[in-house]
Amino acid sequence: MSRQTAMSGYRHNRQPRPQMDLFGSGLSNGAIGAPAWPELPAEARAALTSLITQLILDHAAMTADAAREGGRS
Repeated sequence: MSRQTAMSGYRHNRQPRPQMDLFGSGLSNGAIGAPAWPELPAEARAALTSLITQLILDHAAMTADAAREGGRS
């Protein structure tokens, strides 16, 4: 069995994680005093969106690089 087949089987059998409500108004993570997303100035929302996007893209690139390097024998 290939590693990819084994990994896809593993993912298939995992229980789904509950998804976070990033833009909800609730303070479920103990962020007392933190403003809700709609309360932030537009500039702050834009900056945060850009930073989170870059973080996700960097993580995806590192994951892809690691997968390519791991595939070499």
